[in-house]
Amino acid sequence: MVIRNKAVSQKISHRLMVSLLATSLIASAGCGGISKKNWKTIGAVIAVGVAAKLIYDMVVDYQSKQINDESVVVNRYKKTHGGLPNEAILLNYQSSIEPGDVVSAGKSVSIKSKLEVVRSESSRHVSIQEKIVIFDNEDNSKELKSLIKTVNEKSNTSGEFENEFTFKLPKGMPQGLYPVQTTVIVNGVAQQPVNNTMQLI
Repeated sequence: MVIRNKAVSQKISHRLMVSLLATSLIASAGCGGISKKNWKTIGAVIAVGVAAKLIYDMVVDYQSKQINDESVVVNRYKKTHGGLPNEAILLNYQSSIEPGDVVSAGKSVSIKSKLEVVRSESSRHVSIQEKIVIFDNEDNSKELKSLIKTVNEKSNTSGEFENEFTFKLPKGMPQGLYPVQTTVIVNGVAQQPVNNTMQLI
């Protein structure tokens, strides 16, 4: 039988993966009888596997808009400090979840940010990137989704920018609190991250 529908094929593949994971865990637990505690552990691990697969396939859109060009930021910095720094500096960075911290599967979620970077005295060229990481709701050290996008792709200069990561959490993801971390990377150096939390209901 040939499966022509890609969505159907992915769904079957996903179910097969979860089924194999469950079978493996049950086998490793022993066939002589599984305690209630072991069943809970198996269920939790399967839930993590489901969330990881669903969010791995999730599409994340990104857009960036420059709201102040380099000259504005440079002149403002010079007025305060008398000159430009030796290295490009992230001056301000804010990030938040829209429409709010409580989200629903299947509905659009946006991580909106605003950042300001000033170039160095020696170079007009600045590489500015923004990274987003979504962590697991059970194991907050486990990355489910990670993505890096270039902020100043067109200009390669410093300035002030507004950015937005947009996605829809897939239906079937377990409810819970999912940490979200965003970080600005200036000339390859990661700056202090901003941490938010999504509550999936």
